[in-house]
Amino acid sequence: MSVIITADSTCDLPKDIIESRNIKITPLSILLGSESYLDGEEITRDDIYAHVSKTGEMPKTAAVSPASYYEVFSAASRQGDSVVHISLSSAISSSYQNAVTAAGDFSNVHVVDSKNLCGGMGLLVLKACDLRDKDFDAKKIANRIRSLVPKVHATFVLDNLVYLYKGGRCSAVARFGANVLGIKPVIGVDPADGTMDVIKKYRGKIENVYRQYVNDTFANAAKMDTDRIIIANSGSVAGEITAFAKGVASGKADFKEILTADAGCTISSHCGPKTFAVFYMRK
Repeated sequence: MSVIITADSTCDLPKDIIESRNIKITPLSILLGSESYLDGEEITRDDIYAHVSKTGEMPKTAAVSPASYYEVFSAASRQGDSVVHISLSSAISSSYQNAVTAAGDFSNVHVVDSKNLCGGMGLLVLKACDLRDKDFDAKKIANRIRSLVPKVHATFVLDNLVYLYKGGRCSAVARFGANVLGIKPVIGVDPADGTMDVIKKYRGKIENVYRQYVNDTFANAAKMDTDRIIIANSGSVAGEITAFAKGVASGKADFKEILTADAGCTISSHCGPKTFAVFYMRK
């Protein structure tokens, strides 16, 4: 009997890591007009941006259905395997509740609310893989991951507010409109409840803002768990910015892993292009 680690597609881990760490992904759906596409399987984020540019119509997203989760969980159960499933924050999606509903029929399926997204989820998923590879059982892995949820630090800086504002996922953004005075806000995820809020505001050219954000983030390097960090973006961010962030990270602490990732279709549907993020765990 094995432990299967499953995660919503919003963990946004690179495909080579998903394959090498044997992670089963449950995709959310992207809605463009009347068409629905599976995140990471049937559509790319460039397709989404092109649709918005051409039609002016914003994408919508849909949670993983209970039936889809049930199919994954039952397949594992039939093989005698246990499952630890890590879901997108319950504060911004019904995926978690749908997974809990589907898991109700199985004694060997443990669902964890990441209370996070993108690389914040990804860090928890990889930690679950670490524990699985050390032969922890599913229940112990799930309990350990739940204890780590409050330690995840997730922030991202936006080039503009249009996608997040129109998507309605962050009430703080709605309070000051779609694009006020050229503000480049930093959105933070509260690991206590999985909600998002504006925690900092920059002004100026986005390339300079990225660098300010990176420097400000790694000013806290002494408080970071040095096992791994994830640096991610949603497209149209120059490679030199990611290289700059990796350089600053390496200069501030001896991180065992500095992973780079692309925000997937669900996350990109809500933040838009030119979003840049750093994710880490606190010690």
